[in-house]
Amino acid sequence: MKRNIKITLIVCLLWVALVLVVTFYRYAGDDTAQVSQEELREIGAMVYDEPVAFEPFSLVDHHGEPFTEQTLQGKWSLVFFGFTNCPDICPLTMNELTGFYRDLSAGPYQADTQVVMISVDPFRDDTAQIAQYMDAYHEDFLGVNGEYDQVSQLARDLYISHGVMPVPAQDGGDSNEFMVDHSGNILLIDPQGQYRGFLEPNIRRANILEAYQIIRQTI
Repeated sequence: MKRNIKITLIVCLLWVALVLVVTFYRYAGDDTAQVSQEELREIGAMVYDEPVAFEPFSLVDHHGEPFTEQTLQGKWSLVFFGFTNCPDICPLTMNELTGFYRDLSAGPYQADTQVVMISVDPFRDDTAQIAQYMDAYHEDFLGVNGEYDQVSQLARDLYISHGVMPVPAQDGGDSNEFMVDHSGNILLIDPQGQYRGFLEPNIRRANILEAYQIIRQTI
């Protein structure tokens, strides 16, 4: 009888221990996820609760190769919509992305990370112009252009606003000049080709690196 009581007691203790372990990891996991989201917001990043899919598209990279939704699969992609004549946010963002990408070489993530700039000014940004622009940054980066409707569709799917605004001519004459307005977010696409979140405009390389490492470790 005493032996049966002892076995029953051991089984009960093991069951209680199992419940405590499961409970601990459940709540520890929730706290980790919550802390990560708070940390991300503080450094200028946001991850969506659910990934966002987007429609197929057909563009061209600065090597003359097709750039489609399939190009965004198999790697993590940081995508920025900009243009080569942009006077401020585009070169600043590309410089920060260049520094961030070089920093990745010290860790495990550079091999499966790609950085892409998609031109929202396809009227002036032909393949040669984009290739020359990308030479100033990193040889692994991709510059992309294509038909305006294709670029606009992809931008809409990724919640990027952009537009072309004519510049008024001087002295009442005609003018062919125009300005391009666009959102400055850096978009995060996962290896399944789904839009997972974004980094805010003007984010610095150290914060890009910190946010990216958190995201890679928690998604």
